[in-house]
Amino acid sequence: MAHNVAVFGHLGVSPELSAVYELLVTGGSRTTAEIGVAPELLTRLHELGVVRHLPGDVWQAVAPDLAVEALIAAREEQNRRARADVGPLMELYLRNRDEEQADNAFVEVVSGLGAVRELWNTLLNGARDEVCVLDQPPYVTPLGEHVALEDATRQRDVQWRVVYDRSAVDLPGRVTEIIELVAAGERARVTPTLPFKLAVIDTHAAVLPVANGDVVDKVLLIRPSALLDVLRSTFELYWDKGIPFSPGGIYAAAADVDPNLLGLLAAGLTDESIARQLGLAPRTVQRRVRQLMDRCGAQTRFQAGVQAMRRGWL
Repeated sequence: MAHNVAVFGHLGVSPELSAVYELLVTGGSRTTAEIGVAPELLTRLHELGVVRHLPGDVWQAVAPDLAVEALIAAREEQNRRARADVGPLMELYLRNRDEEQADNAFVEVVSGLGAVRELWNTLLNGARDEVCVLDQPPYVTPLGEHVALEDATRQRDVQWRVVYDRSAVDLPGRVTEIIELVAAGERARVTPTLPFKLAVIDTHAAVLPVANGDVVDKVLLIRPSALLDVLRSTFELYWDKGIPFSPGGIYAAAADVDPNLLGLLAAGLTDESIARQLGLAPRTVQRRVRQLMDRCGAQTRFQAGVQAMRRGWL
C-alpha cells in the first residue's frame, strides 16, 4: 500500500484519496456504502480519471498504469496553464520595480546571503534538464550540503556538467567530494583558470555570483536574453577546453596511471597540493609526474594532462 500512496503522492494526490483507490484495486468494485468514505472523495477520484462510476452506484478502479498516465496528463496540463499565467504576473512584477530595473528586466540583482541561497534552491528545484557550472570559490552553499542538493536534482534526471577551477580542486576534501559527485553521475572537467563563477539552469536562467571577500552575498540573475546566450557559450568554451575528471577508472592500456593524478595535474595544482589531496608523499608525486611527462613526451605539466586525454587515459 505504501508504494501506491507514494507514487500518487508525487502526482499531487492526497494519501486519503490514494488509499481509497488502492482499496478498489485490492478489494474489487464496491458501492459507495461498501467503501464507507465521503462521496466527495469518490467524486474527486472520478474527476482525476482513476475510478469509474458504474450503474448501481458501483465504483471500479481504472487499471493502475492507465491511472498514472491520467494523473501525469492532468499535471502536465496544470504546468502548461501555470506557464501561461506567468506572463501577466511577470508584467505586474516588473511594473512594481523601479524604472532602472524595469529597463533591464533580463538582469536582476539579488542581495543578501539568505536571499541568494533561497534563489539557488529555487532554481535547482525548477531545473528540468541540465545544470552547467563554472566552479570556483567562494560558495553560496557549504560544500557538504551541495552534494545533497545535486543528488536531489539528479533524482529528477537533471544532468550536471561542471568545470572546476584549480582553486576549487585544491580545497581540503574537495577531491573526495568531486569523486563522489562524478560517481553519482556528474560530468566534471578541470582547468587551470576560470574567469568567473557561473551557473546556467536549462535555457531559462543563469546566475553570476558577486563575491564580497570570502562570501557570496549578491548574485546577478539573468533571464532569457542575448546575455544568457553569451554566458551559455562561455560555459561551452571552457567545457571544451577542460580535461575530463574521471576517477571511476581508465582504459586498461594505461592501468598504471592514476586518473586522479591526471585530473589534478591538468587543473594546475602544485605537487604539494596533489600530494595533500591524494595522501601521498610530495616526492612520490614528483616522481609520478615526471614519469607521466616522459611517457607522454610533454614539456609541461598541463601538456601531460592534454596528452593523457588524447590517448584515452581519461
